[in-house]
Amino acid sequence: MKLSLSMWSMHRTTREKQGTVLDFLAFCRQEGIDRVELLDVFWKDKEAEIPAVLSFLKQNGITLSSYAVGNDFVKGTPGERAEALRVVIDGIETAGRLGASVVRVFSGNMSDAYTFDSALEWIVSGLGEAAALAEQAGITLCLENHGKLAGKGDQVLEILKRVGSPALKSTFDTGNFLLVDEKPLHALDVLLPHIGHVHIKDFAETPAGRYEALNGKTYEGVFAGEGDARLDIIVNRLNEAGYNGAYVLEYEGTGDETEGIRKSYQNFNHLVQTKGD
Repeated sequence: MKLSLSMWSMHRTTREKQGTVLDFLAFCRQEGIDRVELLDVFWKDKEAEIPAVLSFLKQNGITLSSYAVGNDFVKGTPGERAEALRVVIDGIETAGRLGASVVRVFSGNMSDAYTFDSALEWIVSGLGEAAALAEQAGITLCLENHGKLAGKGDQVLEILKRVGSPALKSTFDTGNFLLVDEKPLHALDVLLPHIGHVHIKDFAETPAGRYEALNGKTYEGVFAGEGDARLDIIVNRLNEAGYNGAYVLEYEGTGDETEGIRKSYQNFNHLVQTKGD
């Protein structure tokens, strides 16, 4: 069981230093990290960068565990929803070129204009069409519990069931459930048979936290294994259930991101060793 690293774990550093995908991959090589998740948001000139990225991956034995796109189907016009679908289709094509079999996707963002119920048909329609194309391409879309519109386990499950495609599964983000007032272990009970991708993220409740939950509590990102998500139990239960997909670190703490990544890797590796895996 090896931990992959999402480039989002270095989003502040990347933006502050105007870094590139290759800069991130060079960091991974330096750290001995050989599995990564890339995101569409970090390309500067994708078509120009992809050949060099492919070469770097091959030369350094780094594999792409997943690719992520920033789609949003909760939009009021057909044109906007068509653009969200185009983003996912582009992600499917890019993942294929990069050798990834998983594309992480979203439902959409909360706003004053829409609720989960009012936006559900748009989400199901968009992801249904995208899943049909993904299945043809041999790609699995994995829907992350993200944000406050569709962040609960039962909401994700309803979308998956209504789409009804083997090419749409769950990205189980271990930390995000806390922000919608749901215990991650409860969400695991709901989604366990449908998980195709896991984000290792941890939050701790703190008065000064940057992330506000629906109930008004505030949380802050912390080193994996040191917060309220109970990663030890989650990973053990996934292992017992036969989960064999990727575990991807998405560190969202404050301070130096390199330190956060290193400490999170240490904690995860210790957790795995403790479980005897």
